[in-house]
Amino acid sequence: MNQLESLDYWVIGGYLTIIFIAGMALTRKASNSVDDFFLGGRHIPWWILGISMAATNFSIDTPIAITKFVATEGIAGVWFFWASGISALLVAFLFSRLWRRSEVMTDAEIIEQRYSGKSAAALRLFKGFYFGVLFNTFIMGWVFLALIKVLSGVTGLDVSTILVTATVLVFIYTTASGFYGVVITDFLQYFVALSGSVILAWFAWQEVGGSAGISAGLAQQEASRLTNFIPDFDAGIDLMSLFLTYILVQWWAHKYADGGGKHIQRMLSAKNENHAFAATLFYAFINYAIQVWPWIITALASVVLFGQLEDPEKAYPMMMATVLPAGLLGLVLAGMIGAFMSTIDTHLNLGSSYIINDIYRRFLVKNASQKHYVLMSRIMMAGLLLIAVALALNMDSVAGAWKFLLTFAAGAGPVWILRWYWWRINAWSEFSAMIASGIIATWLAQFHGDWQYSQKLLTTIFLSAAIWIPATLLTAATTREKLLTFAQQIRPGGAGWKNIIDDPDKSLRKALSNWLLALGVLFGFNFALGGWLLGKPLVTTVSLVIAIATSILLWRKLLNESRDQV
Repeated sequence: MNQLESLDYWVIGGYLTIIFIAGMALTRKASNSVDDFFLGGRHIPWWILGISMAATNFSIDTPIAITKFVATEGIAGVWFFWASGISALLVAFLFSRLWRRSEVMTDAEIIEQRYSGKSAAALRLFKGFYFGVLFNTFIMGWVFLALIKVLSGVTGLDVSTILVTATVLVFIYTTASGFYGVVITDFLQYFVALSGSVILAWFAWQEVGGSAGISAGLAQQEASRLTNFIPDFDAGIDLMSLFLTYILVQWWAHKYADGGGKHIQRMLSAKNENHAFAATLFYAFINYAIQVWPWIITALASVVLFGQLEDPEKAYPMMMATVLPAGLLGLVLAGMIGAFMSTIDTHLNLGSSYIINDIYRRFLVKNASQKHYVLMSRIMMAGLLLIAVALALNMDSVAGAWKFLLTFAAGAGPVWILRWYWWRINAWSEFSAMIASGIIATWLAQFHGDWQYSQKLLTTIFLSAAIWIPATLLTAATTREKLLTFAQQIRPGGAGWKNIIDDPDKSLRKALSNWLLALGVLFGFNFALGGWLLGKPLVTTVSLVIAIATSILLWRKLLNESRDQV
């Protein structure tokens, strides 16, 4: 296998220098106010935000985890990732405009817009810690783990050298330039990272002899099932139950059910609600229908070349070291380091926004200057980074960490959706769902670690529901005045608000029909591309027809709706 040579180190060093300069160039603008530091002044255009969403989701951990899914479950296992595409489109059509109308700084802040009383204040404080510290540091922890795995596979040097350098640089420009630095460097890093994954997939493709070589190689290993887009019915009950869980349950039962903190932050920073919608829609298509296929091709090629490894997550860096020549190896690794940086900078800024906006400024120091809050934001980032490093040292699997975190919040997912469309949801609904879900998921991980992911997820959802539904009905509803103000400002619409407002907004039904059409467009183009790459002409043709037909219908509907608004 190849190791990094001097040319590769020059490429990586040049890349890090460019990103650092770009991030530092926006320092003065970010220091004006907390609003500038965390939301870029709320005037960022959709195309930058859409790329930023994709960049932070690209991350260094994603190709590592996708490689494991493909090696163990086949392409059907990628539905763990694609299921989030269903949710991403739901967020675009149902929630993106609602979030932008709220004018909040974080998704925890909306708690006191939606609910009333001391329970609302307590919930906002709790969610500031829950999302700002717990979730953010856990996510950064597995991103650190992924970078360590990648570096260990391509360099004989002490991996801490590159790891520490990249971490220090991203910390400096993120604390200096705030959200401006995050989105601008995301924009640059995304194209380098995407180009790197395409280059690696091309060399891997050539190494194994293209689609014919992949098919023949997998057949020799009796692993042809890995190219199936859905599991065979004879693949076993475990794989089929996983697949059904991915497509029927997972997309609505997780922390990103109505957007998720890092995406909500970008919706809130958009110029207006139309830019928030366009950014989210743009992100969904490039993230779930374009950038995933180079990872899948590389993963399939790794199975052909290396067989089933004890740790499939190491296959991706092994492919880099096997098929890439000097210079390109450095470029691809630079792209992955950039993916690492784009995720870390996002979660440092996002985590600090929760701590400052929903804990420090709301409950501890209420009337300080903007400069004071910006300074404290930077200090909080340092603390979050240290916690994340400590967590990384106690993880061993990226894909395993993904599944645990999704299960941890799964029971609260339905509540986060329903709070927009049913007036009766209150602060105790969220409290009970979040706490129950976290306790149940942790208990299952500790005492039933041998259970399938689908068993853990469904158990968490149903047991949590058995707690939050009674908690909702047995506690006092939010005051009518608070609900009316919320419904008039946010305009969520739907029959769930008839008890509060005489004529609820009727956009919900249109949004749901648009969402269904968008699913046809997304997965039609997605599988048309995959079928073409893997030599499946029937899949390609059928998928392309579906994609074109639904695209035409969706485009006409959106045009008619925009004319009606005018």
